[in-house]
Amino acid sequence: VSYHISNVPDDIRDVFSVDSDSGEVKTAEPLDFEAKSSYKFSLEARDGGGLTAHCEVHIDITDVND
Repeated sequence: VSYHISNVPDDIRDVFSVDSDSGEVKTAEPLDFEAKSSYKFSLEARDGGGLTAHCEVHIDITDVND
């Protein structure tokens, strides 16, 4: 199974990446609550036989320095 971020704007791809083998979502840069307090995007899983599955990822940012 391989994992991919699917159908998202480039600004989401600039902030998040997904490990294609494990599906682990990582941030590429620190997240700033004041800039954006939440993110929502789709992940796609594909197997070697051509089947795919999708899920929605919702990430809420907590402001910790105020």
